[in-house]
Amino acid sequence: PSDKAGLLSGDKIIKIDGESAYKIKQDEIVKKLRGKKGTSVVVTIKRLGSENFDVTLVRDKIPINSVLASFLYEDNTGYINVNRFGEKTFIEIDNAIDSLENIGMEQLVLDLRNNGGGLMDQALDLLDSFINSTDTLLYTSGRISSANSVYYARKNPYDRTLPIIVLINRASASASEIIAGGLQDLDRGIVIGETSFGKGLVQRQYILDDGSAARITIARYYTPSGRLIQRSFDALDDYYLDLAKDNREKSDSTDSLVYTTKMGRKVYGGGGITPDIFINDNNYITKSTQNILYNTNRLIFKYANEMKQNYSQYTSFNQFYNNLEKILNNEDLVIQEQNKFITWLDNININNAEINVEYNKDSLLLNWELIHNKINSELASNVWGKNYGYYIKLGIDQPFQTALENFDLAKELSK
Repeated sequence: PSDKAGLLSGDKIIKIDGESAYKIKQDEIVKKLRGKKGTSVVVTIKRLGSENFDVTLVRDKIPINSVLASFLYEDNTGYINVNRFGEKTFIEIDNAIDSLENIGMEQLVLDLRNNGGGLMDQALDLLDSFINSTDTLLYTSGRISSANSVYYARKNPYDRTLPIIVLINRASASASEIIAGGLQDLDRGIVIGETSFGKGLVQRQYILDDGSAARITIARYYTPSGRLIQRSFDALDDYYLDLAKDNREKSDSTDSLVYTTKMGRKVYGGGGITPDIFINDNNYITKSTQNILYNTNRLIFKYANEMKQNYSQYTSFNQFYNNLEKILNNEDLVIQEQNKFITWLDNININNAEINVEYNKDSLLLNWELIHNKINSELASNVWGKNYGYYIKLGIDQPFQTALENFDLAKELSK
């Protein structure tokens, strides 16, 4: 509703239905802003560079979408970022693919990083839409026969044939691993990134007499080649702390069982999905940069919000992006951007109060590429929409850039 009314990130609500919102508590915000669908509420907005103004918001049901971003990157590469698998995730992704194909998509990057999973049937529907055979997509195995199941692909003339690369990291789990493992085992796509989390359990719920319930693990998920998705949690601390090991992929590939894909490629099991190409998902961030990026005052967001008025001359994202490329290729312009941000840091004033941010200039400049990218991502998202914010981020996203370099392999698999 606020988007439809033209509100922007960074706008401040100073009144609700004529009453001051100064120092309002969170539970009061909920009571005053939420209400029945179709009813309205008037909010008074303070926006940088404008006089205060009133906006009438018509309350509505707010959908929770699974697709965070969907757009065409450099003319022919589709990018779809999915953060969960809910009841309508397959339809969302299917529609996104149709839309991208209509404007020229020839290859797809499916980003499942930090996707903790969700509904298995949605993952299987998506996986099936890329598999033009009757191969096994997934199977479960437990101690009792009733827990064992096999899920097969259904041959369909509408199955997708475009090359696909899946991005995963250590926070990709469950349904995300079903898709990545299935595409990899059936030689339908390649997987790039880090070894996934390793969460693949089938649980059955039992209602108890007091109205509570117990969920009992009855089986485990296995990929088509026979790889167990679930990592061992005999030592529960290691189950989580193992994710922080810098050399986890190396140990996984040397200590784990070796399996073969449909075409005979080697893949590794033992928990989680090991990527075809390992690319670390993390940048080295100095402590000084961390103080900037993760500051509770949301410094990057606020700086971008204040700077956006300086970009009003750009009538399109392409103009803004071309100017950004110009800056990145000119050392003097880069230094100007650095000095502008540092000057702002030294003179921050939020809600009429000076904020002191501790940082080391040399340390901050070491991570300037990352900081500058995040500033421009916020700017693009704020002015042109979230897809454009993601577009900027991909410029220094190593796993994504590696995907662009490896579509020849994905094309071979999709033949």
